[in-house]
Amino acid sequence: MSNVEQEADNSKRNSEESDVMLKNQQMVRVQQMATVEWIQQKRKDKDSADDMRSWRLQNDVA
Repeated sequence: MSNVEQEADNSKRNSEESDVMLKNQQMVRVQQMATVEWIQQKRKDKDSADDMRSWRLQNDVA
């Protein structure tokens, strides 16, 4: 295998590895965003429950 062929082979392999790494980073980022959204929703749910509990206490509703 000539040097040119070997360099082309290495370049292709590096490109493929970079593509895999980029896809992995993108998947991690999507998972992080989904986790943040889930946490934010849980906080909203808790805030809503706390607001309802507070309203009930203020209005003496069981």
